[in-house]
Amino acid sequence: MTGASIRQIASEAGVTEGALYRHFESKDDLCQQAYQQIVADMTAEKEQILNSGVYSLASRLREWIRLSFTYFDKYPEAFTYVLLTPYAFVESDITRRQGRMFTEFLAEASGAGELAQMDAVLAMSHFSGLMLNIPRLINEGTLQQPALQYVDAVTLAVYAVFGLRSADTEPGLTGE
Repeated sequence: MTGASIRQIASEAGVTEGALYRHFESKDDLCQQAYQQIVADMTAEKEQILNSGVYSLASRLREWIRLSFTYFDKYPEAFTYVLLTPYAFVESDITRRQGRMFTEFLAEASGAGELAQMDAVLAMSHFSGLMLNIPRLINEGTLQQPALQYVDAVTLAVYAVFGLRSADTEPGLTGE
């Protein structure tokens, strides 16, 4: 987004620059609103995963990873902008909701004995580091696309960090 001008954005969107300025104060405002919408959409889907009491903790962790990689494969530029690019936006609730929601999920799982006792913020840090490095390495050209091919490998790494046994949690996953 830093290299794109309002003129280029308007042209790509098929609207005039004036039309963009009627809806957005600046290019930064447009970026912030796009950022918040992308995060809101992804977060809503992830919230459904976490709130589904039907699946085990391990299954919900794997589904979160799968959904994240699906978003990256489908919207690589948006995913990169949202989750891998430092930004200087004014902090708002939506920009931190996904992290807070997942940290609370991990704390609840730990409190219920489903997860080894671990500081929830540190657990979130481990989880996001394992998961977000795949899109980062694809962007660098170190790993090949699609990200979805790495779901099982990342899932096994997350299980190892969280002390979950893959044989007990996900049929078909090996690595023990």
